Amino acid sequence: MSIVRRMCAGLVSVIALGACSGDPVSEPVNATQVMNQGASAQAVLNSRDQHGSRHVAIMDDCDPDDPGWAATGGCVLRNGAVTNAEFGAFLASPLSLSVIGHPAWRMEPSYLRVNSGQTVMVSNLGGRLHSFTPVAMFGGGRVPPLNIGLTAAPECASAAHDVLPGGRVELSGLSAGNHRYQCCIHPWMRALVKVE
Repeated sequence: MSIVRRMCAGLVSVIALGACSGDPVSEPVNATQVMNQGASAQAVLNSRDQHGSRHVAIMDDCDPDDPGWAATGGCVLRNGAVTNAEFGAFLASPLSLSVIGHPAWRMEPSYLRVNSGQTVMVSNLGGRLHSFTPVAMFGGGRVPPLNIGLTAAPECASAAHDVLPGGRVELSGLSAGNHRYQCCIHPWMRALVKVE
């Protein structure tokens, strides 16, 4: 077997082991330390702090060198790659009656299962303002041009759940059941936290 084939087989084995693991984290990691060290968003998502908290990352990839972002609050990422024009080009599709949105603007994971009593930490790892707003039903947000085909969720009328870039929110004491959260600025950014 060639060296390349052996390396590929080894890589596939490592990936398969990681994918089959019920918990991708073997040791607790402090998410704040991971973020401060400039680690990847995936490292934050896979981390748990000393209290067993689970994490949701609010993400975008705005280009800090694009002056197009200035009119709507700018971009504080160091290495973003999405211009304001590219962001706008992804809002709609001729194949959909509602907003699509740029895929770099997202919440990861978008579905998270936690045990009752477990804390969920939410971190804005993007370069733009976002919200992590609890809603009864997913809908549009408070920025009408970004609500293509959506009716605004009533909970999005205020800015009470905004999370600045680099900011964090802690969710605790969630009752059993499904809890919906969305960004009220970019309404395609959604997460469901299932408490068991």
